[in-house]
Amino acid sequence: MRPPRPAPKPPVEVTIHGLDADCIGAGTDAKGREWTLRGGIPGQRVLAGGRRKAGALLSLVEPAPDAVPPRCAQFGTCGGCLYQPMPRSAQQAAKAAALTTLLAPLGAGPPGIVGTDDAGYGYRNRLEFSFGVERFLTRDDQAREKSGEAIERQGRYLGLHGAGRFDRIVDVPDCSIADPEINRVLTRVRADTLASPFPMWNAREQTGFWRHAGLRRGSEGVLVLVYTALAGEAEAAWLAQHAPHWGAAAVLWYTTDRTSDAAVGDLRAVLHGEPRLAVSLGGVALRLSPLAFFQVNQSGAELLLDVIRTDLGAGGLLLDLYCGVGALGLALHGSFEAVAGIDLVEEGIAEANRNAAALGVKADYRAGRAELVLPALLADHGVAAGREGRLAVLVDPPRSGLHPDALRTLATLDADVLVYVACRPTSLARDGATLLAAGWTCTRTTLVDLFPHTAHVEVVARFERARATLAAELP
Repeated sequence: MRPPRPAPKPPVEVTIHGLDADCIGAGTDAKGREWTLRGGIPGQRVLAGGRRKAGALLSLVEPAPDAVPPRCAQFGTCGGCLYQPMPRSAQQAAKAAALTTLLAPLGAGPPGIVGTDDAGYGYRNRLEFSFGVERFLTRDDQAREKSGEAIERQGRYLGLHGAGRFDRIVDVPDCSIADPEINRVLTRVRADTLASPFPMWNAREQTGFWRHAGLRRGSEGVLVLVYTALAGEAEAAWLAQHAPHWGAAAVLWYTTDRTSDAAVGDLRAVLHGEPRLAVSLGGVALRLSPLAFFQVNQSGAELLLDVIRTDLGAGGLLLDLYCGVGALGLALHGSFEAVAGIDLVEEGIAEANRNAAALGVKADYRAGRAELVLPALLADHGVAAGREGRLAVLVDPPRSGLHPDALRTLATLDADVLVYVACRPTSLARDGATLLAAGWTCTRTTLVDLFPHTAHVEVVARFERARATLAAELP
């Protein structure tokens, strides 16, 4: 016989005293042991369980003294926007305090922080929802069910996956951080699809029709991207009849037979409108494909651009690495004689070149791994010892940071200024140490509060060195 499982440990009371380097709640229990709790808010007392370095916040004992009511009806269930009980100013102060310690070794002093002066709702211009047949239960639902009360589990739902669940959906009639136009269109999409004669996707059984719905807000309206299983004439006829009435600028239909729960597929039909996303950044109008990356916070992106513009300065060649669709470089093109960029995604580079041509911008965008393409790009633009003219470098890498080979090339590059945009501050702290060892100096760091009510923050760091400075040999 198997030995009986040990009884679960009782919950532990933890006082949250701040945020850690990833902007996750950090606190201590009565024994002085450190806990890391996702969703923990400075000033709270909570009950926690699980492992201390990645604990589970079980319940609230006492709110923070300055707590405010969350605006979202799904708060605490969908797992997003966990800092809604914090005033916006407190969110920014807590993030700044956490990252001041992390970034102190860069030597630039305490970081500045910028953000919009609103309540931090209604900003997100892109959301992706999933269809499902089983509802994610809240802790209250679970307790009521254990007491014998009948709780609705099965049905037709459109929303977000519950934390840690691929098969259960938090039903989301509207999202408080979504652009109001997205919520307006979402209401119509929900009403039609949930009332349709076709089944929701069952992730466990891999059956059903409706799989995902993506909504994006551009300057011409909302794009709806519908993902379904493979379909026949009846489904096609239904979509052709209903999609034009959803109030969207365009509706695109993708189908897939993949088993993975990702919103990917092959374009089956453009059901309404034109398959394009019109956006602008810094007054520069761009045309993107419906799936192209663009910052989810338009007003926040403008603040980010302003910080980057100030840090880069003007003149010479702008080298834009991990450039995506080239939005930042193209928005900044008026400050430079030329722009050159690299990104791994070929479709993004194609869009960057198309937009550059439409804008009449002298640009050279190339697809490939930055660490492989960079040496040839630099050579083709005459960037070598004894070069003429000014060179400014902008890097906006993924969360993992710069590839070691790309970092080595940049660390020894004779550039005038290097601006590092980090969506994960710990990656910046690591890569910045290498730049410092190679003779760069970090002159400024700025936090951009691009994602209110979440643990995410964008950090911009400015590095410079005198033209005559020779890079030290790297270890």
